Amino acid sequence: MFALATVFAEQNKLIAFTETYQNELETIKVLHALPAAIRQRFKELTEELLQHLDEPSNVEICAKQSRSLREQGNEVYKSKSEKSGSDLAECLLSASRLYTQAILEAENANEELCLGFANRAMALQDFGYYEQAYDDCECALEFGYPKKMQHKLIMRQAYCAWKMGDAQKLGEHVARLEQLELNASFAQQLEQMQQELKQLLQSKPQVEEMEESKLDKVGSNNTDILTDAGSRGRYMVASQRIKQGELIFTEQAECFVPIERRLICQQCAANLMCAPIPCTRCHQRVVYCSRRCRQLQASIHGYECAAYRRDLLHMCGPSHLALRLVLTYVPQWLPQLRNGGSTATELWQSLMSIAAAEHHWPSAPQHVQTLCMMHHLDKEDTSQLMYCVLSANLLQVYLHQCTNFYEQLLASTAASAEDWHLLLAALIVRSASQLHKNAHVGDAILPRYLGVNEFVLLQPQLWRAPYHLRLGCLHKLDRTTLIKSLNLPYYGMCNHACEPSLRSWYDGRSVSSYAARNIEPGEEIFNCYTLNYKTCSLAKRQEQLQQVFKFQCSCSKCVRAEPDQDYFAFHRYRCEHCEQIFVPAQLKEPNWWCLESEQPLICCTVCQTPQEFPWYEDFLVLVASCDNPNARHEAYKCLDWLSNWLLDYHLLRLHLANRLILACLTAKAAGKPFDDTEYVHLARIIEYELAGTEAMIGNNAVEYIPKLGCLFDLMAWGKYKCSKERREAMRAKLDYLAGETRRIFVNYYNDFIEPLSK
Repeated sequence: MFALATVFAEQNKLIAFTETYQNELETIKVLHALPAAIRQRFKELTEELLQHLDEPSNVEICAKQSRSLREQGNEVYKSKSEKSGSDLAECLLSASRLYTQAILEAENANEELCLGFANRAMALQDFGYYEQAYDDCECALEFGYPKKMQHKLIMRQAYCAWKMGDAQKLGEHVARLEQLELNASFAQQLEQMQQELKQLLQSKPQVEEMEESKLDKVGSNNTDILTDAGSRGRYMVASQRIKQGELIFTEQAECFVPIERRLICQQCAANLMCAPIPCTRCHQRVVYCSRRCRQLQASIHGYECAAYRRDLLHMCGPSHLALRLVLTYVPQWLPQLRNGGSTATELWQSLMSIAAAEHHWPSAPQHVQTLCMMHHLDKEDTSQLMYCVLSANLLQVYLHQCTNFYEQLLASTAASAEDWHLLLAALIVRSASQLHKNAHVGDAILPRYLGVNEFVLLQPQLWRAPYHLRLGCLHKLDRTTLIKSLNLPYYGMCNHACEPSLRSWYDGRSVSSYAARNIEPGEEIFNCYTLNYKTCSLAKRQEQLQQVFKFQCSCSKCVRAEPDQDYFAFHRYRCEHCEQIFVPAQLKEPNWWCLESEQPLICCTVCQTPQEFPWYEDFLVLVASCDNPNARHEAYKCLDWLSNWLLDYHLLRLHLANRLILACLTAKAAGKPFDDTEYVHLARIIEYELAGTEAMIGNNAVEYIPKLGCLFDLMAWGKYKCSKERREAMRAKLDYLAGETRRIFVNYYNDFIEPLSK
């Protein structure tokens, strides 16, 4: 990152950008119109940076590190014969976790890579991850597993195919095994697989493998897109009455990227992986959830691989998604550009004519919708504009020098390489600016403490079977984390309001938006671009909206006489001295407890006396001592006492309640004894937190579900009872979750809660 900043700083000094902004292409032309000596130095800086950032693998070191981890995995796996039940599950997952680290470390040391995949397949199969074990066998064969031992993998694949109920694959592997000379043990296994194949074929008719159905890019039966000649541009309205909780629309992103360095599948955005398959050249920066996903993304990743190896995409931040838009959409635009001219200017005009035309939404392809997205480059200050330009130039040079992306461009149009330099850089600048305003970030529910290169479904202490948590472990999935940035142009049609009329749930590449309240026909549907009116002050909202989106909000919550009344409701203190109720004035960060800095000075606005909060550190000590029943009882009393000073659903009290709940549930899951009165206290505190969360963000927001998981743990232990109607209402919330996460929560409910209700 330092190297990039140094180069950009020097390049910035070489440019005297004094032109009035016209468009992205004319802005990029400034770089190409520099005097020859300056342009040469500018070019050298870019090329030297790309060369400096290249990180070739040391095969010997990778092999050594991988071998050590694989051998550790072998030692753990060998101990499985001494274990049963939960201990056996923990053993198999611990071994799988070590084998995964061995696979990631191996990179392009193929000998170690194939052994890592083969051994992980063995552990995954024993645990019950059959699809993943099957893929691992394929990977081991792909990377050169010794021929004399390949029958082991083929037999393992046959077994997994049988467990998956895939007669076609089972038949293929049985046929291969029948051609091999097998010893007595493997011959016996083959005979068993032959019998299983017969039964599988008899039990159900052969079904031809079908292509996985694709989610419609946009499903919008309840919406219309209108156009306003004024400042609003295109906007979304309800085409019919939509009741609270009903689906408004779904959209699937053709382009997304992980946020920061988070390891999610680069093709389908899966994040709960149990057998990640890495690119062997990306230094553990790219993984896939399956071989199929790796194959589907091969063309795009072929252009990004060298950039990942240089860690260039992390450095460029938001421009990464802009690059992926260009890599995805330019090939789709080539047929239209074939007759669009031979110069960068002519090609640019051809593309802008598409963006300027009126298109029927949502039937227009996503690449056309993307061209039409708004941006505010004309309103950006020079420093922000130049950072965007320098990033685009760097990525364009990377594409030219480090990939074969240009081959299709030059073969499909009459434009020269120099013209394409201009056009690609301009498109990256335009896309980056559009995404700065229109990109959406998707979240997922994950454990709070999950290290780098760690994967949820391989955590040994969590699982008793595939996708089945251990009793009392649901509360450990307690954090909603931003994991991906997506291009969703249809979703971007929703204008902003500080009280949104929709709630959005992300599942892989797709987003589903549900009505947060009843919406009448013809009523505009609003999204919230920043924190909403209950979670953020007017001043902070307006500052963020102006800085990023270049407008001042005039929604109903912003223009009322007391715009912060709902926000203040969660920050009401009672003075320790005069006992009057007040909200702190001029406090830059009201959620001061979330900061690592010292506690700020908070004064009563009535008597002006500073508040000391002597109980704060004492409460945290009690929470840290929740293994001790006396400490827990004191913490329950303290939290009740705080209701006198932190009023209603004060955010600090909700925060402390959450800390206490998780500490107590962790102690309980670890086997610490609890008496019946404690469960009553815990249930009451969890109900308080749920009510506070609902009051602030609603009970159909993704952040509500992890808190509901805490109550589910109490129910699973048989320590909380409620009416059938309440239980079914809570169960219905799980249907909003993403596929794999929903599967986990529903399994937990069915395993531990539903049986207790019968």
